[in-house]
Amino acid sequence: MYDFIGDIHGHADELRQLLEKLEYEQHDETWSHQQRKVVFLGDYIDRGPKQKETIGIVRGMVEAGDAIALMGNHELNAIGFATSAADGKEFLRPHSLKNREQHQKFLEEFPFGSSEYKEVIAWFKTLPMYLETASFRAIHACYDTRQLKIISDHLGEKYLLNDKFLTKAFTAGSELYEAIEVCLKGIELDLPAGKSFLDKDGIERHKVRCNWWDPQLKSFKEVAIISDENIRANLSDEELPANAIAEYDNLKPVFFGHYWHRGETPEKLTDFAACLDYSVASKDLTLGKLAAYRMGDESILENDHFVYVDSIYAKRI
Repeated sequence: MYDFIGDIHGHADELRQLLEKLEYEQHDETWSHQQRKVVFLGDYIDRGPKQKETIGIVRGMVEAGDAIALMGNHELNAIGFATSAADGKEFLRPHSLKNREQHQKFLEEFPFGSSEYKEVIAWFKTLPMYLETASFRAIHACYDTRQLKIISDHLGEKYLLNDKFLTKAFTAGSELYEAIEVCLKGIELDLPAGKSFLDKDGIERHKVRCNWWDPQLKSFKEVAIISDENIRANLSDEELPANAIAEYDNLKPVFFGHYWHRGETPEKLTDFAACLDYSVASKDLTLGKLAAYRMGDESILENDHFVYVDSIYAKRI
């Protein structure tokens, strides 16, 4: 049996509380359960106050056989930030001010270029991008069969980002880059001409993330994941072009994180889709949570299987 845990972002204290609530027991530096195993859905680093402790818990459980940890876009970004480009002058992820600020919490605990830094980056490369069993699927952001096929063609059935394909994985426009972008960051479509919005980090966006998990949604206005109703009001009511989004087939439940839900009590998105990112790292919200889904033998998701703890920021209010 499996427990799925969403984006942690350096919040080790909440992770320990959630594992306790899920009835895992601590043994030295790791946690285990006699009948269950955790699937971590990625984004262990950046933003939060305890990067090293978070990685220690997650990695310890993986190495003890008590968890499976998937790649998140923040781990992918860290790999690119650490890896020199072919010219030896730049890095696969540029060391721009924006990228350094997003990555600062991690770099404070793992100084760039140190032996600890290199060792943890090497561990990030062992994280698969996708997991499927007979009863579920798990991925960080988006299950898209077309993009997963491209990734497996390059990286193999274990979906491991080996050094041979690193440059392609970070080269905008390459087939592998586009596939990884979709699976680890979600589907994005262009906003109407002249339209943009500021995301949670204050970055201006000209594209919008889209709902891929609910095949009932057909129009641009319906699928856009956006809180600004003024922008939504200007989106088209017409159906999206054919194949713009690979509709989820609802053959088995799919678990993912990434989408930064805000303040709601965790619940299923559809009978077959659960997002477990509930903004534990957000300092401007009072209701951030670290969320999990405790799976039994059900084939349709149940709301009473969600388990969560409040963020440290919510507890200070």
